[in-house]
Amino acid sequence: WYQRRVREAVVSTQSTGDIVESHSSEPGPDFVLTKFNLSGHCPLVEYYLRESKLARDAGTAKLVSRKEILSYPSEGETYRQIITRSRKKVKAITKDMNSYWNECHRSHVKTMNDNLAERLEFQQKSAKLLENHSVVGKLAEMIVNDRLHNQAGANTKIAATIDSLIAKNDEADDKA
Repeated sequence: WYQRRVREAVVSTQSTGDIVESHSSEPGPDFVLTKFNLSGHCPLVEYYLRESKLARDAGTAKLVSRKEILSYPSEGETYRQIITRSRKKVKAITKDMNSYWNECHRSHVKTMNDNLAERLEFQQKSAKLLENHSVVGKLAEMIVNDRLHNQAGANTKIAATIDSLIAKNDEADDKA
């Protein structure tokens, strides 16, 4: 069986020029070492001993060792199949990793654009507020008063004042 598989692989390789099968990744066949006692009384064995000049010496036993196949390997995966499967896994992992990094890049670009838009809006608002010196003075007075007295809710009052001042400036710009 095992030799037949090897023979078929060699024949198919020679006929097509392509390697069809690789070696099984499973362990090979199991062997057992058997000992044969040559000092038996079988006429065939005695004839063999006489002809081979292995006649029994006094008090010694002649043993011949022979390896026999105990069991054949199972039909397991070949190395080619393992390598092919591993390559497919690597390609899939690489593809997933690339799509993940592309998604991260898109998310980063979107976040950067959002931050840029917010920064520009903040700069425009601060430029409008800083144009009016009386507004700047009033805001500075509110902030200093808040820092000195630590009044509860002062931050919300300052934010509300800034929003109302921005709204007044926008109304004034629309009328002009």
